[in-house]
Order: sequence, then structure tokens, then C-alpha cells
Amino acid sequence: MCQTAPRATVPTRFAPLVGCFACLIAASAAAAEPSGNAALDEAFKTLAVLELGQDLQRFDPIRQAVAAARTDEPVRADLERRLVAIVEGGATDLAKDYACRQLALMGSDAALPALARLLPDPRMSYMARFALEGIGGPAAKKALREMLGKTEGRQKMGAVISLGALADAEAAPAIAALLEEDRALREACLVALGRIGTAPAADALQAFAQRSGAKPETVDALLDAAESLCRHGQHEAAAGVCQALLAADSESVRAAAFRGLVAAKPSESIAMITAALGGQEAWKRAVAADCVAELEQPEEIRAVAAVIADLPDEGKIAALLSLKDRSNSAIRQAALKLLGERGVEVRTAALAALVRSATAGDVPTLAALLAGAEDPQVRQAAFETLRLMPTAGVNQALIGWMAENPSELLVRCALARRSPEFVPAFLQAAASSSPAVRLEALKALEVMASEKELDALVGLLCQTPPGEEREAADRAVWMSCQKISDPAAQRAPLLAALAKGDETAQSAILPPLGRLGGEESLGAVRKAMQSTNQAVRDAGYRALANWPDASVADELLEIAKTSGVEAYRVWSLRAYARVVALPSDRPPQKTFEMLAGAMKRAARTEDRALFIERLAAVRVPEALALLLPLIDDAELRNAAVPAVFTLAKGLSQSHPAEAAAALEKIRPLATDPAIAQQIPKVLRDIESRKQGK
Repeated sequence: MCQTAPRATVPTRFAPLVGCFACLIAASAAAAEPSGNAALDEAFKTLAVLELGQDLQRFDPIRQAVAAARTDEPVRADLERRLVAIVEGGATDLAKDYACRQLALMGSDAALPALARLLPDPRMSYMARFALEGIGGPAAKKALREMLGKTEGRQKMGAVISLGALADAEAAPAIAALLEEDRALREACLVALGRIGTAPAADALQAFAQRSGAKPETVDALLDAAESLCRHGQHEAAAGVCQALLAADSESVRAAAFRGLVAAKPSESIAMITAALGGQEAWKRAVAADCVAELEQPEEIRAVAAVIADLPDEGKIAALLSLKDRSNSAIRQAALKLLGERGVEVRTAALAALVRSATAGDVPTLAALLAGAEDPQVRQAAFETLRLMPTAGVNQALIGWMAENPSELLVRCALARRSPEFVPAFLQAAASSSPAVRLEALKALEVMASEKELDALVGLLCQTPPGEEREAADRAVWMSCQKISDPAAQRAPLLAALAKGDETAQSAILPPLGRLGGEESLGAVRKAMQSTNQAVRDAGYRALANWPDASVADELLEIAKTSGVEAYRVWSLRAYARVVALPSDRPPQKTFEMLAGAMKRAARTEDRALFIERLAAVRVPEALALLLPLIDDAELRNAAVPAVFTLAKGLSQSHPAEAAAALEKIRPLATDPAIAQQIPKVLRDIESRKQGK
């Protein structure tokens, strides 16, 4: 108790004030009693006067001590005593709140009297209950039950909530007696009785439901009670609750009740599930399917799988889809039998169920469906099953089947598995007699081939005639080259093949060789440009147009100016625009002059549009002046407006006046929503910087 000074020494009107201060001092002293831990002592010393807005890190020593108390009883007991002193003394409400939170973590029955005295306090009741719930045990429950008769309103409701959280069976009669109170308290009582979940609690809920009707909150409480009864082995009582709810008008209530009934009758659950799968009620079938998905025992899964074939189509589909994430030989057998069914949905569900349960030995069956099923849904389902099957040996089985029965879908499926094991099979398929298979294999090699396959890919490229296949082989060679860090090693296989290849091979190799660059490659390209064979000559000019840097810019421009072949002029001019616009140490003004001069030679709209796009990256005001009039050209507007925006935005800080004028001019012409949205923002930024000056 707080010790105050003798009243005779203090004027009467000041006595209460002195008592209050004495109480606070006593609480602080008890909490701050030396412990041998200076940081902890200091934390408790300041805790008693905690106010809103203060830094809680000052109390880290208390938090750390609470963590240590879980494994050290002397530390725990001392810490509890000091926290109780905070709760009992004249500390601030925030200090008591903090103490309650810590007691919830490590308090014992010794703290209960102090916490119980806080329960009627409107400001501290919540945190006191929080601590009591954390401590738990019979004494804490008793304190909360006693609170039911001593409080009203929110404090009483809080006691009900806490008793429900603690599942206090002894509180059920008292809580049931409050069901006729106001709505808020009644709903709290319903939740609490459901959580308590004893037979008397369930009886009280059923009686209330008969009096007041099966309202949603009552049904929820009954279902909670049934679940609790099941957990405690009182299956018969749980079944009675669920059986009564099966008569409800609401389908969702009946569904929840049926799920509860299955749980309440474990010996009959499989029979109930399979009967529901075979029945006509869709809601019951859906619940049964959910129950199947939750089965864990292999014998239960086998029991369901054994009857799938006898179910109606809806039941077959529901069962198969519920079992698709399980691996079980019984599922496999049932699903394989159903692959011959006429119903497309049954077959696709069976294929889904085989993802986890099928074996490598089933690959031929699935691959045959992939290649030969008439229905596209079945083919797609077979594709997905083969793509996703995790079992060992699937890749090798697919490789073996693909060697004997290549198809474009099978190649695509093998690619989808993303395993390097398939690369040799893709190389073999790339030499297939089927153009479709060859093309699909080359596309797969573009993704999967490594540097090890470069020589083989170059060989394929040499043999591939012009067209889509050659383009795919070209890309595969290029991607394989990108996995080699040494540029000379990238070029070596292509240069070797070029030296010994015929004209068809040379025309195939030159374009990708041009992309790799290098002096030796440039010599080979220039030689090809002088060839008497048109295909080789064309490939040489194409290779120069593919060059990766601006070292050939002058040569490209000269071709664009002087070549008598229009295609060469166009290729070279477009390549010039590309390489000149690449990042370089060249001054932007020089880049502008080069692009602007070459642009005059562009006759086609698409070529002029390309120069416009490249000029957008050259941040000089002259580029903006050149592009701005082009927004009035109907053929070039779609290229000019975004180019002007990009350039004006880039120049908005160095040349704000010109940029703002350009943005205002394109503002009504912007059809791209992103550009239209950004123009006002850039203009505001320009104005803000102007005002800032």
C-alpha cells in the first residue's frame, strides 16, 4: 500500500494530492528496486511516468528481460513483481498498458489480483483482459467470470469475449443467460459460446436458435461449437448440431453443416463423401470435393479413387480435380481408365489428376493424346500434364518418344519443361523431314542451346534454305554466341564455316557474322559484297547493315549515296541511322549533323520515321527545331509527336523555353495516353524551375 505522511503535518485540502504523489513515488520505487542490471533499473524508473509520444526504445531492457524470463524463473518472478508494482501503483495509464502487455507474455497467477482490480476501469479494462488471456489458467478464468457480475456495458462484453477466447467451459451458463441482452452483447455471447464449444454451450446455442431463428451469427457459433466438439472427441454431440443445420433454407449453411457432419462421423466420412459426389445436389458435391482435397491417409484416397469410374460425370470431374495435387497409384489407375471417356471435361480432369500421379511409363499414352486427340482442349490438357509431370524419368521418356514420333507439339512441350537434357533431341528434330518440326526445334534451340552447341547450330544454319527456318536458325546461332564471352571465339565457327562452305552456306552465315563485328569478319563481308553470286552479295550487304557499331558508318553512307541497287541503299541508310545513334563519345552536335544530313537521302516514309526516332535521343535544340515542323506532316506525325516529346523533355532543363514551346505545340496532337498525361507535368516542372529562379 502507498505510505503517506501524517495528516497532522499537512493542511487538509492538500492531503489527497500528497497521497497521490506518495502513491506514484511508491510505485516508482518498487518498480525501480535495484536488480543488478543498471539499464533495466533505469527503464523501470522512467516507465512509471510514461506519456504519449515518448520513445519506447528506452524500455528495450524490459523487453529483453521479458524474453529472457521465459527460460529463467528467478528473472521472471522478479520482473513480474516489478511489473505488478507498475499496475498497482500510481503510474500513468500508458505505463500500466505497457506493463499489461509484458505480463501477457510472462505473467503468472501472482499477477492476477492486480490485473483483476483493473477490470472495472473503463480505460484499463481492455489491457487487463489482454494480460489475463495471455496468462490463462483457472484463476484467470475465475477472475473474468467474476467480472460478469460486477460490470456493465463494454466491460461486461469484454469479459465475455475473453472468456470465449479462453474457452472457459464454466462460463457457458452465465454467458448463455446474457443471450437476451442488447444486440452487441448478444453477438459477443454467441461467438464466445461457439468458441467454448462444450455440449452445454452447444445446447444453449441450439435453444437460442429455436427461439430466435437461425441467424448468420447464430449459425456461425453453432458451427464453431460443432468443430470444438469434434476436436474434443464428442462426435455424437457435434453430429447432432450439424444434422439440425442441414434443414436450413440457406444453401451455404447446409454446405457448412454437411462439412461438419463429415468431420463428426469419421467412420462414415468416406461413404458420405462418395455418396455426395454421386448425388444430384451441386452444393453437396462441392463440399465433398473439398473434403476429398483434404484427405491425407493413403487408404482414404484409394477408397475414393476406387469408385470414381462409377460416378456420374460431374462427380468424376469433381473427384479428379480434387485429387490433382496428390500422388497415388490408385489415382493414376482411375485417371488412365477415364482417358477413353467421351466427355471432354472428364478427360481433361483425368489428365489434370495425372500430373502428380502418372509415371514415366505413361509418357507414350500422354504423347499420343497430345499428337492425336481430336479435341483441342484434350490436346492442351495433355500438353500441360506432360509439361508439369515432376516424376523421375519423364524427360528421358519424352526424348525417346520424340526420336521415334517427332511432332511440333511434342517439341514445344519438351521446350516448356526447360531442361538442358532436351538439347540433343532438339538438334535431332531440327534435321527432321517435317518443316513444322524443324522450325519448332530451331525455336527451341534459340532458347535452350548453350555455347557447346554453337558448331552444330552453325552446321544447321549452313544447310537451311532461305525463309522462316533460316531466320530461326540465325537467331539460335546468335543466342548461342551470346553465351561465349570471348568475341574471337564467337566468330571462329562462323568464319571457319564461311571459308569452306558453298554459296548457300555463305549466304546463311554472313548476316549473323555481321552482327558479331570484328576486323576479320569485316574483311569477309567486304569480300562477299564483291561476289558474282547475287545471294552471297546480298548477304554481304545485309551483313554490313547488321554491323554492331559505328566503325562502318562512312561506308554505309557511301553505299546509300552511290549504290545502283535500291535495296542496298535502303539497308545501308537504315543501318547508318542505327549505328550513328548508338551511345558514343561523339559530341551530340556532331551526331545531329550526321543524322540530319543522311535523313535528306531518305525517300520512304518508314525510313524518314526511323531517322525521326533516332533524332529523339540527340539532345540539341537543333534536333528539336528540325523535328517540330514534321508534326504537321500527316504521314510522319505518329513518329514525330513522341519524338518531339522525348526530345523536349530531355531539353527541359537546358533549354526550357524551346522545350515548353514544343510541348505546347504537340499537346493537342498527342494520342498516346502516357504522353498526354506527362506533357502537363513536364510543363509544370519547367514553370516551377522558372519561378524558383
